[in-house]
Amino acid sequence: MQKLKWINLIVVVIGIFLFGACEYATIQPDAPIPPPPPGDSTSYSLKVQPIFDSKCLLCHSGNQIPDLRSGRSYQSLMDNNMVVKSNSAESVLYKKILPGASMNMYCSSTEISTIKFWIDEGAKNN
Repeated sequence: MQKLKWINLIVVVIGIFLFGACEYATIQPDAPIPPPPPGDSTSYSLKVQPIFDSKCLLCHSGNQIPDLRSGRSYQSLMDNNMVVKSNSAESVLYKKILPGASMNMYCSSTEISTIKFWIDEGAKNN
């Protein structure tokens, strides 16, 4: 009987030690990306097209609308009414890459913010 008490005590002490040593990692959501400084516009050719080049061309290389190949993407977005200038909330392109949307898995939060800022700044072909 005395031996059983010692075994139970040892098991409890080891259990407390093991569970007390556990570390819980918390997943923090990405911090919102601040908008670019005033007067600093998001360049389509330097910031947006590289996103399309690296993430979208597997499917959107002329076979699917919009055609996002370099030299054709801007006109394709505009011709297919994918972008409402200065209004990302109404732009199909932006809606498709938001969390939960069909193309979100291909974009990081930084890339989503870049596209949003470009649209909200007037979606210039610069």
